[in-house]
Amino acid sequence: MKKSLYLILAAFFIFIFIFIFYIRTAENNNIEKLRSNSSYTIHIENHQPISLPKVSEKAIAYKKININIWSLNLILAFAIPVLFLATGLSLKLKSLVDGITKNSILQIALFFIIFATINYLITFPLDYYSSFINKHNFGLSTQSFSKWFNDYLKNFVLSTLVTAVFLWIPYFIMKASPKRWWLYIGILSIPVLFFTTFISPMYIDPLFNKYTPLENKNLEEKIYDQLQMVGLESSKIYQVNKSVDTKEMNAYMTGVFSSKRIVLWDTTINNLEEKETLAITAHEMGHYIMGHVWKSIVLGGAFTILILYLVNKASLWIISNWSNPLGFRNLYDIAALPLIVLLMNFFIFLGNPVMNTYSRHIEKEADRFELELTKDNYSVVTSTIKLHENSLVLPHPSKIYEVWYYSHPSYYERIKFAAEYMPWKENKPLKYSKYIKE
Repeated sequence: MKKSLYLILAAFFIFIFIFIFYIRTAENNNIEKLRSNSSYTIHIENHQPISLPKVSEKAIAYKKININIWSLNLILAFAIPVLFLATGLSLKLKSLVDGITKNSILQIALFFIIFATINYLITFPLDYYSSFINKHNFGLSTQSFSKWFNDYLKNFVLSTLVTAVFLWIPYFIMKASPKRWWLYIGILSIPVLFFTTFISPMYIDPLFNKYTPLENKNLEEKIYDQLQMVGLESSKIYQVNKSVDTKEMNAYMTGVFSSKRIVLWDTTINNLEEKETLAITAHEMGHYIMGHVWKSIVLGGAFTILILYLVNKASLWIISNWSNPLGFRNLYDIAALPLIVLLMNFFIFLGNPVMNTYSRHIEKEADRFELELTKDNYSVVTSTIKLHENSLVLPHPSKIYEVWYYSHPSYYERIKFAAEYMPWKENKPLKYSKYIKE
């Protein structure tokens, strides 16, 4: 029985390695095509043509390193929980916490804290290289090591302790309802998603960076004009000092009711023209006004229910066949946590194309809204160029990588759409005119 389990695991990792090899081959072929392409020119009525230079070797080198990092992260996502299961480490941890306390809630919390700590220690070198060394090597980060490590440690401690405090709830549900736990926990995930989407940016993010009112009052006034046009005039506007961490740019809109807010990274304000910044804020307003955030929360809850249903089915089959070598007979056994993590990672991996297809769709619709609100194709194009060029993003990925991992349309696809979409020039109706007050 143990031999058959190892054969299953070997077949699984062969599949993962084949997938990685296919992605890497596709991305390398894509890079060679980009190298051979000539410069790309965008033509917008009443403006000088915008010539995009050939893809830089710096951006290509950055992409190649990131593909290596992605490959290792994907392997570790499956290898770490397998390590806990195959070596008996999960059972030893269960025995350890059982010797410390007989309280089941404390046992679950302690097990998770130790599990998470070992996981973080294993992934720390790669995390350090990818988010600190690599970013500095390519001039994308301004963060000191002490700031990086402080944020990294703070994030680990906060997320681990919060999870440890509440993890007993899903375990209680699994034990109380072994046949329907996946449905109840999936439904429960919706308020959790709500918290992470709306509450976390207001109460957790300020633990890592300083949020202040917008310093550029002229820009602030123009953003408020935009907000009034879409009926969001009660929103607040903040800037965050991300320049202490990065040279990349970003903006977002979050909050509910009186907590609605637009947040601009100071790097965005400092590196873009006012019209370009207004184009970006229009994009974020589009997400908010069209309910993309709410829809994503509901869809995320439904996706979680499906994932947990598949986890339940797969884990029951695995336990029924290999309970002896695994050392547990029930999914609500705390020693089964690595199995749950392994299966969740796998089914999320399989579900990536569906979720990212939806994400690319709403991003394109937010781009459309951005154009209809600003009617400034030129600024939308130039802001998109600066955002991507500044982050060393390639014009487009290989098709398989886009389908599996791209949450946004490709860089060239977005600027091509931004240069061509202008129905107001032909007196055609606007798709989102109902949201915009002229």
